[in-house]
Amino acid sequence: MKLLKRTTIILASIYLFACTYMYMAQESLIFKPTNETESVESVFPGASEFFISTPQGNNLQTWYKPAKAGKETLIYLHGNAGNLSTRGRLIDILSNDDRGLLIFSWGGFGQSSGKPSETGFYTDARAVFDWLAKEQNLNSTDLILYGESLGTGVAVQLATERDFKGVMLAAPYTSIAQMAAEDYPWLPVNLLLKHRFDSIDKIQQVDVPVVIMHSTDDDTIPYEQGVRLFEAATEPKRFMGFEDREHTRFRSEDIAQAIKWVLARN
Repeated sequence: MKLLKRTTIILASIYLFACTYMYMAQESLIFKPTNETESVESVFPGASEFFISTPQGNNLQTWYKPAKAGKETLIYLHGNAGNLSTRGRLIDILSNDDRGLLIFSWGGFGQSSGKPSETGFYTDARAVFDWLAKEQNLNSTDLILYGESLGTGVAVQLATERDFKGVMLAAPYTSIAQMAAEDYPWLPVNLLLKHRFDSIDKIQQVDVPVVIMHSTDDDTIPYEQGVRLFEAATEPKRFMGFEDREHTRFRSEDIAQAIKWVLARN
């Protein structure tokens, strides 16, 4: 009996320690910024660099290249790792065909000041949107959101607050809570998680055209989560499924097809 009690106490202590560790470490598991950046000229020729202020007093490192007359502008909300300068391949694709493009580093990423968090990401995205409206005189209907991986949750949130031509979600999830619950089924995720990014609970509030792109060989975010998010979305919507795009390795023809579909619905 004493051995059973002692074993139970030891196991409970280990479990409590593990829960405490995961709670304390969750930011480092969700957000993986790097601060060293390449120059705008080397990664995004023709773009200019700006530092956009947020209501919290942070400054967001931003690269922006205006669209040619009559062309749409994309806002690129990147994923949870690296920074704006590690997205050269997608920058080339998204800014192709005379499209305008804005990409920025989240607070705490690249040369952006601040500390990453869910609420911070939402604030960053709002600040960039407002900058485009006030400083660049762009209407929301001139803009398409392109959210990638973790950035898809921010795209969904922003699309519930602002109007856009459309929203493109590359390898989205239903929620970080669901992702964590699947990765760590032994944890009380709902009690521990501070950064939830609950896209599945918000997607029905998005009333602009939505394109979801996902690949079955994505080993970062399960394909099934993209399918479930699509099923919860309202019309007009389009799902583009692939088998060989891995995690966010979408090609120029994929992007062009998705943008064409969005524009046809405006």
